[in-house]
Amino acid sequence: MRKIILILILLIGKLAFTQEKLYYFYTSDSTLVGVKNEKGKIIIPAQFSGFRIYDTENPINEPTIEFWGTSFKNKKYDKDNPRIEAGEVYDRNGKFLYYPQWFDNGNDIWEEGLRRYVEKNKMGFVDWFGKKVLPAKWDFATQFNYGYAIVYTGGWKREFDKGGEHWFIAPISKKSTSYLINKKGIKVKPLKKSNNPKDYLYEGKYYPYPFVYNNIEQKIVDEINQLEILTEINHPFDKKIINHYEIVNRPNKYLPYYELKNFYGQEKYNSPNNSLWVNKKGEIFYKNYDYKFIPLKEYIRKILERIIEDQKQGYKTKDYPINAEKQLKEIKKIDFKIKM
Repeated sequence: MRKIILILILLIGKLAFTQEKLYYFYTSDSTLVGVKNEKGKIIIPAQFSGFRIYDTENPINEPTIEFWGTSFKNKKYDKDNPRIEAGEVYDRNGKFLYYPQWFDNGNDIWEEGLRRYVEKNKMGFVDWFGKKVLPAKWDFATQFNYGYAIVYTGGWKREFDKGGEHWFIAPISKKSTSYLINKKGIKVKPLKKSNNPKDYLYEGKYYPYPFVYNNIEQKIVDEINQLEILTEINHPFDKKIINHYEIVNRPNKYLPYYELKNFYGQEKYNSPNNSLWVNKKGEIFYKNYDYKFIPLKEYIRKILERIIEDQKQGYKTKDYPINAEKQLKEIKKIDFKIKM
């Protein structure tokens, strides 16, 4: 009997993980887009603008379904309101989940596993699975960086620069205020004194180092931060900058990797496109612009080979303050794998 129950549990688990194949589809005139399953059943009607290019050939593998632009009809936007619904996100059954905040002419990007959303004219944060982990209660919020986000309350509006292309937020009353929160949504007070070089500096005040790891995670962070070649590649023109990676995402069934972001300076500036990814075997990868995972050793080798080739073509050594030939020999000795 126990054997039968165990088999049933395994079968149910397998079925639960098996996803129905879903695809984006366009209307005949390519003006609208929706989602259907592999049998042709409409999951989400084609009611969103087709101006963006959607992949209709390959199945949707993400835990949620995302559209740029909303299905609102004749909604009037307030140009002074910084809370802007940029698109719509649904679960894989076609149930509406949330409106992502507008960012850089599209939906908000993901930072450290979270993104901003708009609900009832307030802003909050959702995770990759569409769960509203920090309910919408702020007038505005920045994306998370180094475990912190800045939130604004008491009334804020949009103001544009002289060119009219970029905007910033401005207070509208004496009650307007802002402060830092952690990823639990808790307001964080600055330290009286910084005792850790990894503390976060914001507007002249220090905030505590926010990351907490188990033994395996700490090992991953320590070993990656000991790879000096990463500092040379990421910051070749400033020898004072020390390589500094932190885990900002942990593995899940859709993306089975630890994500480590590269930060620098006491203000913990986020180096764009410099994330590293570690799987459960301890193998380290870089993800390129095509979202393909490349072994870190191969990625570094290609960079060094390109530098060597450029120097052969006449580029001066000062343009690449890295001894690429020496480093190319050195990386052959490095395993680039965390012993888990």
